[in-house]
Amino acid sequence: MNSKYRYLIPNGITFVSLTCGILSILFSASGHFMLAGSLVLASYILDLFDGYTARRLRAASEFGLQLDSLVDMVSLGTAPALLLFMHLQSVGMTGWWVWPFIIVVPLAGAFRLARFNLLPPKKSGNTDSVGLTISTGGATLALSVVADLSIPGAYLPEWTFVLLAFLISALMVSTIPFPSFFWIFARKEITIVLIFLFGITILMTPFFHAWFLWTIAYLGLSLVRAGYNQVR
Repeated sequence: MNSKYRYLIPNGITFVSLTCGILSILFSASGHFMLAGSLVLASYILDLFDGYTARRLRAASEFGLQLDSLVDMVSLGTAPALLLFMHLQSVGMTGWWVWPFIIVVPLAGAFRLARFNLLPPKKSGNTDSVGLTISTGGATLALSVVADLSIPGAYLPEWTFVLLAFLISALMVSTIPFPSFFWIFARKEITIVLIFLFGITILMTPFFHAWFLWTIAYLGLSLVRAGYNQVR
């Protein structure tokens, strides 16, 4: 592929991700929370592939790195925070004390992105991230809303959303190592078992609810892994 044009593919994916984030904000403001959350999750999936595509095509660039950070700030920092805020208002949680917990999400995300951009390149074989990525944090918040909406009438307690926003923010600014999903699925036998278990979970509960539960499991296992390594 021509060296000039191969950069268009990963950067194009990033711009599509940004479009999803902007649309999510508009749909959240219009009260279409399920669609808004789905667009955040679409942006999350696209975010996984733009970097992978850039590496495969040898099209990584400083422009792409900065663009990706700016898009993440909108699509996976601001959009999920607004979605969570609007959802809480829709279920009657309108107190002013909720605002700081919502505002801190994009603030923590911005801190995480700025720190990431200043870190030296990872050593070969090291796939851990320093602190929870803004993409996983934003996707988790969006999943909490769409999972809640996927079961009619089965609302989670309102305080759990506020607590989750605080925990996600704390994990983003922390230095806890979080393994990448590519590392988790690096071994074929583990991948087969996880896919099988995820399929069983989907059969027992709605798709978004299953996805949310598995994301929470990932966060919990990452914390256990970090604690074990620290003690060892």
